[in-house]
Amino acid sequence: MGKLLLLTISIFFSGIAEADSFRCGRKVVKQGDSSSSLTKKCGNPLRKYSSKEIVTDQGRQSNVAVSNWVYERKRGKDMIVSVRSGTVIKIQVD
Repeated sequence: MGKLLLLTISIFFSGIAEADSFRCGRKVVKQGDSSSSLTKKCGNPLRKYSSKEIVTDQGRQSNVAVSNWVYERKRGKDMIVSVRSGTVIKIQVD
């Protein structure tokens, strides 16, 4: 029964997986890169959308605007790169 539950949870969360980096041709984009570096390496995204993220800083929580840049990949699923204050904060597979 435990294996079935674990499998069900894995399938549920498999829709979006985080990555530390991804390739645009020969260039590598990673967390901490600037948004201008991202544009130089990958060009303009297929689309952008905004979202809010809860950030905890010194025990205080606040909602912060995040811009999500979607890059289409030739093979596989799209990459979603989250940018906050001009810096790549998260890379995930759609």
